[in-house]
Amino acid sequence: MSRGHVELVHAPQIEAVELPANGWGAGPTAKVLSADPVSGALSALVMLPAGYRRPAGSVSGLVESLVIDGTLSIGGTQRGFGFYECVPGGGAHEDWSTETGATLLLFARERSPDFTPGEGGDPRAGRIAIDSETLAWSYSTIPGPPDGHVHKILRRVERTGEMTILLSTVPHREYPALEFHDCVEEYFVIEGGVWLGNSGQMGPGSYFWRPPFITHGPFHSATGGVSVVWVPSTLVNHVPAGPGSTPEENLAAYVRAGGRRVMGPGAG
Repeated sequence: MSRGHVELVHAPQIEAVELPANGWGAGPTAKVLSADPVSGALSALVMLPAGYRRPAGSVSGLVESLVIDGTLSIGGTQRGFGFYECVPGGGAHEDWSTETGATLLLFARERSPDFTPGEGGDPRAGRIAIDSETLAWSYSTIPGPPDGHVHKILRRVERTGEMTILLSTVPHREYPALEFHDCVEEYFVIEGGVWLGNSGQMGPGSYFWRPPFITHGPFHSATGGVSVVWVPSTLVNHVPAGPGSTPEENLAAYVRAGGRRVMGPGAG
């Protein structure tokens, strides 16, 4: 991955542009949150106008989408807020239509989400389709932070620990510690908000793409909130030596720990 460090951007302040992908037809616009200039992979808010139609077809790389506003008919079934879909690269996408217009949080994980019309294979093969509003919240098993988080798992790869989740934080949650991770962390706020000591206030539409080994924190959420979080491997909360610890120093501490959790001086 060659995306740079994005911390923070706020979707309400981003100018909408024509969706940077081929084959979607006229109409869709996007607020690009982050992008890989080499592969064309991107994360974006995609706005589909009222009356938009897209036939069945396929996208060459894995695509995840979450409806966050409006309604979208997928394969003839009406979908609304909280509907999540993941289709692997080359997998068949069912036809789309929207009478009201719809806004999707879209993640093209591997390359540009160029669309090719055509029936393709079985649209159910390898596809994940979840109405996240019907899922129960469960407690996080992420090592490190105190209580105050619950989540809904939308997608998880057991072999690597990669996962896409909805993360909910209780109001008035305080987490005064600093931390770093040994993997990328991607984060988009749907509702509520959180204050980050290293970068500022996040509200609805706020986003970061944080590379590995970057010191961040502390955290506070007055309102609580719900966010989408993606990591490419198991997320472990490591403790840096101090607030000024650089990515290079955190990486060196991780190597000295043999890939196990770094606790930092005095962390216990």
